[in-house]
Amino acid sequence: MEYHTMRYINTIARCANLHQDEALQSVGLSSYQSAYIPIICRKPGITQDQIARELHVNRSSVTRQMTALEDAGFITRQRCTGDRRAIQVYPTDKALEVLPLVRKARQTWRALLLEGMTDTEREALDKLLARLADRAEEIV
Repeated sequence: MEYHTMRYINTIARCANLHQDEALQSVGLSSYQSAYIPIICRKPGITQDQIARELHVNRSSVTRQMTALEDAGFITRQRCTGDRRAIQVYPTDKALEVLPLVRKARQTWRALLLEGMTDTEREALDKLLARLADRAEEIV
């Protein structure tokens, strides 16, 4: 029997990005950029390296997205005083203002995606996906 686990996960992720792109277009955020907003708002002063580790993305991807977010007025960056190589990221008022919209877009997507599933099915799915995520982190 052939399993298509990754194909399904990738399809869900791409569709989620399309949904978020549409939901956040009015505030000038892409789905990729929106992933950074909650982290930066929750942890002002987080370094770009810490963001890369938390999101499991390359540092170069973080740098590109930070440049776009800074150019759009969502964040500010500054060199860390304790480590001149590290760059700390801070949310602006604009980021704090769009945070509820980013959360709402995610919640809406989740509700639409899981519509029709029972609570038991949702719980089982979350547990299985958490196991896959934990395993993925062990591998890399």
